[in-house]
Amino acid sequence: MTLTPNALLLLNAQRHDLEDRNDQRALVRDWAHHVDGARAAGWLVAFVQWDAPPGADWETFSKGWTLHPDFRAEQGDVLIRAAGPDAFEGSDLAAQLHGRAVQNLHVLALPGTPELAATLASAQAGGFVIAELDVPA
Repeated sequence: MTLTPNALLLLNAQRHDLEDRNDQRALVRDWAHHVDGARAAGWLVAFVQWDAPPGADWETFSKGWTLHPDFRAEQGDVLIRAAGPDAFEGSDLAAQLHGRAVQNLHVLALPGTPELAATLASAQAGGFVIAELDVPA
């Protein structure tokens, strides 16, 4: 386990979040660039895989539940399964981050999502600094 003060957290990297968006190609390319930069800089990369809420048009363990094909958790990355909307609640995300000495959390998420607001609030309450997304390229 590598210790690092920085982590890149992807909140909306599943197929159901990204496929069929008008800006999918550009958004995924931009996020993949940030993931590559974070890995190159030695940062922890963490993906949240959300379970389907009641009434969703996709199901847990379905194709829509999987990570978008341009993203994959690699060795050393963290893959967290969460029920939402808070990635910290009911998961071991905080333990995974603290266990790797992460202090600064850089978040990639779709703007205005409930997952973003809830997760950022819990991150700050848990002592993490929400940092500007300045991943070295």
